[in-house]
Amino acid sequence: MKTTLVALLVAALSACTSAPGISAPAAYRIDAQQSALHFVTTKAGQAGVGGVSEVGRFSRFDGSLGADGRITLDIDLASVDTGIGIRDDRMRSMLFNVAAMPKATFAAQVDPAMVAAIGVNTSRDVDLNGTLTLAGQSRPVAAKLRVARPESGSLHVATRTPIIVDARQFGMQAGVEALREVVGLNFLASAAPVTFSMVLNAQR
Repeated sequence: MKTTLVALLVAALSACTSAPGISAPAAYRIDAQQSALHFVTTKAGQAGVGGVSEVGRFSRFDGSLGADGRITLDIDLASVDTGIGIRDDRMRSMLFNVAAMPKATFAAQVDPAMVAAIGVNTSRDVDLNGTLTLAGQSRPVAAKLRVARPESGSLHVATRTPIIVDARQFGMQAGVEALREVVGLNFLASAAPVTFSMVLNAQR
């Protein structure tokens, strides 16, 4: 009798996890070579002159989505890349203070069953609430994401709208002002829109 019950349970579980669009919860890891993380800064050289927006990026980051639905993202702040070396050096030392606080981290939780239910060649919009830790300060962050599963079985996660990160909320306004003054700008925005496109490969 026990053998029969065990066999029935195994068969039932197998049917659930092999149904179209449903898979057993899996762990995923970011493929940094196929992923991108960008931000936009806005500045004005003189009063009354329209602002100029420029795109920068972080070239090194790592993260994962656990089988339990836990999301982690670690960003190497020293990898900031704006296309101008001296500006990158100033951001590392004057804004991020990478010698003391080299990373920014993001953590959140999603329902693993929701992720598993995303079928091949389909996508789902997800509104995610998480915590961003930057410069030793942790603040809540809301992100509107789109999660897709191509035929490869990986996950593609991208922002539907930019995430606004304001340096003032993390006690970094002095660094923003220092950057503004050293370049002689009239204005340097403390808030930056952040966008990303991430590929996560399954780790079974």
